[in-house]
Amino acid sequence: MRPDQQFGQLLKRVHQLWHQVINERLRPRGVSHSQWRVVLEVSRSGAPLTQSALASELGVESPTMVRLLDRLEDKGWIARAPCPTDRRARYVELTPRARRLASEIEIVVGEVRQALLRDLRPSQLADCIAALSKVEARALEALASTASPVRRKREAATRPGASARGPKASALPVVRPAKRAARPSERRARGAARGVSP
Repeated sequence: MRPDQQFGQLLKRVHQLWHQVINERLRPRGVSHSQWRVVLEVSRSGAPLTQSALASELGVESPTMVRLLDRLEDKGWIARAPCPTDRRARYVELTPRARRLASEIEIVVGEVRQALLRDLRPSQLADCIAALSKVEARALEALASTASPVRRKREAATRPGASARGPKASALPVVRPAKRAARPSERRARGAARGVSP
């Protein structure tokens, strides 16, 4: 197997295993993989998230996200509010119960991160982040060069700072310390480091 093939397969495998470890740690709490990802993503966002923006961040189709949010709303974990600037959009907000759950999930995710990275020296971890950041930049360039104007406009609307994210928009697994909205590329890079986003 060529090194580039091995790299791609290893990256996918590590991502899967990382999430599986978190899933096992959260299973006693009755939280599924799709549920904790939503709770954590909304909790970490420094700006209001619309349903479509949340679906984009987590890499799922909008209909799938709507069904998942319906279930979370039935459990009393999220509430949805209309967007004042777009009648078609709805914001996703965590309830107090879900915010407490998000704090518990952050602890578990942090413990898993520390356990899985414990054999790496700081310099090795820095090299990994630098290498993955270069790959990410190339991937974003490739997407930008092939995206249609309509798609670019639609994706731009889901980024922090767009009107669909609300008036606070100007304000992702290494846990984000600041309450400001990161660009999707920043979230994905941080998510890779904390084991939450692909």
